[in-house]
Amino acid sequence: MRTQGGRGRARTPLRAETVARTALALVDSGGLESLTMRRLAASLEVQLPTLYRLFDNKQALLDEMAETLLAGVLARADLAADTWEERVAALARALRETLLAQRDGARVVGGTYTAQQATLTLADTMLAILGEAELSPEKALWAATTLFSYVLGEVLEQQGATGGETELLAASVRDGRYPRLAATPWERFVDFDARFDFGIRVLTAGLRAECARRP
Repeated sequence: MRTQGGRGRARTPLRAETVARTALALVDSGGLESLTMRRLAASLEVQLPTLYRLFDNKQALLDEMAETLLAGVLARADLAADTWEERVAALARALRETLLAQRDGARVVGGTYTAQQATLTLADTMLAILGEAELSPEKALWAATTLFSYVLGEVLEQQGATGGETELLAASVRDGRYPRLAATPWERFVDFDARFDFGIRVLTAGLRAECARRP
């Protein structure tokens, strides 16, 4: 049997998850822009056609990378909390932590629409929690997508920060053209933990209010 890299020694067939984890490691070291199919093949010591037998294109690879990332969310979440609001918040924080643990994690997951086990299990778990709030199936679906989009957006903002945001804001507010912005504690714009927690409180309060509304 020939190897997937080419010469003579037998080798375990390459699995999609193995490729995805290697790709995530490459992104961790060089950013998402550095990831190419050719570089990935070299890292795995396989020929490029081997990758294309597993993935039709780079988007299919990104889908598998997203699936691999999302598979770790539930292990981080404390779903034994007393109330559905606390469980929703715990799942949202676990998703945030998972994405932040991976360089460009939000960019990897954003825009992918995988229908694989980890992604669907995460969605099903969120819907089960929201079902405890006695939301209709439709409202639970919209609530789940709203929460997911909020987490994704916040992580995208945080991972895109370069460290100079406060200085840029300072230069903008000091000339007096934006008095309402200047009157806020604008330095806290980059306090990502605090603003994330605030957003989760707002979202769960809105869901509580939605529960009280008539269908």
